[in-house]
Amino acid sequence: MQSLKIGDVIHVHACKADGTTYRSWNAIIEFVSPELIITVGQAGSPVFNAGGRVFHIEHHLRAYYWFDRYHNLIEVFEPSGNLLEIYINVASPPEWTDGILKFKDHELDISKYPPKPAEIVDEEEFAEAVLEYQYSLEFQEKMYAVAREALELAESWKAKPCPTFGETHD
Repeated sequence: MQSLKIGDVIHVHACKADGTTYRSWNAIIEFVSPELIITVGQAGSPVFNAGGRVFHIEHHLRAYYWFDRYHNLIEVFEPSGNLLEIYINVASPPEWTDGILKFKDHELDISKYPPKPAEIVDEEEFAEAVLEYQYSLEFQEKMYAVAREALELAESWKAKPCPTFGETHD
């Protein structure tokens, strides 16, 4: 990871609890340190699902992956440059493995559409994952504690300006 630098394109894999990749995409490094990688993605970029389906993101994204936290945060911007949403995945700390940034998504998420308050979403997906991956009661409680902390983070988060990709915003 020491050789990563701003502007590098990296592969990101979102994995299920068993390590199986369910979604992957390329992202551009905006910032890198031993504690954190920040990436950006341009509206229109492809995202690959495990089933072979490809879709293109509708919004510019900036993602924060902390190596010591059980969540990652995504700033979602309209193509005009306005902040649309703060989205937080409750997930394992990311790992840098074989040139790929990987994290295990634990299905529980936080969504904030300013000026509305942040809310926990996808609790039904988390409940399904609890059964499928046999999450212990202790693990479930930890993930809900992370989600409650992430609610506060989403409420206090100050997004950077929309990333630029050579275009000007209206």
